[in-house]
Parts: sequence; structure tokens; C-alpha cells
Amino acid sequence: MRNSMIVRVWQGVAPKAKLSEHTRYIQEQLLRKCLDAMGNLGALLLSRSRADHTEFLLLSFWESASSLEALTGPEIDGALGSELINPSTVIKNYEVVVAHLPNRH
Repeated sequence: MRNSMIVRVWQGVAPKAKLSEHTRYIQEQLLRKCLDAMGNLGALLLSRSRADHTEFLLLSFWESASSLEALTGPEIDGALGSELINPSTVIKNYEVVVAHLPNRH
């Protein structure tokens, strides 16, 4: 990857019976680790309720692929052990091609 902004996408699913436990874990562990890492530019945690489960999407924004290494180590495409809270976890990194983020005053 080149040295441009990266978005890390973490996608997971929580069964209805474990929704509270998974939500707390994602917020207190995954989101906090991202926000505390050097080179992190912010993050969004999204959820989508379904009949028997909730889908989560955690988008974290990074200055560059090299700054993402502060979280992952040299293998930025690999999952951290803490990210594998269920068997359906998906992790991908995307290089930002165009960014238009509105200024909020």
C-alpha cells in the first residue's frame, strides 16, 4: 500500500442473545484501541438490527498504512486476536481515493 489515508473496515455480527456483551466489547476494546493508537484520525461504529442478530461495522481512519501498523504491527491486513469475537468477522483495509469530509463549525 502507498502512503495515503487508509480506512480499516471491521465487520461483525452479534446474536441477539449476546448483543449487550458484544456491543460493550466492541466499544470498550476495539473502538478504544483504534482511537488510542498513533496515526488514527477517528472512527465510526455503525449497527444494523436484524430479526435474530445485529450487524456491526467499525470504520477507522488512518493517516497512512504505516500509521495503521501502530495498531496491527507489520501485518496490517491481518486480524488482531481481539477483533475475532465471532466466526463471521471480516476485516479489510482500503486506500482512500477521494475524500470529501464536510467541515463542522
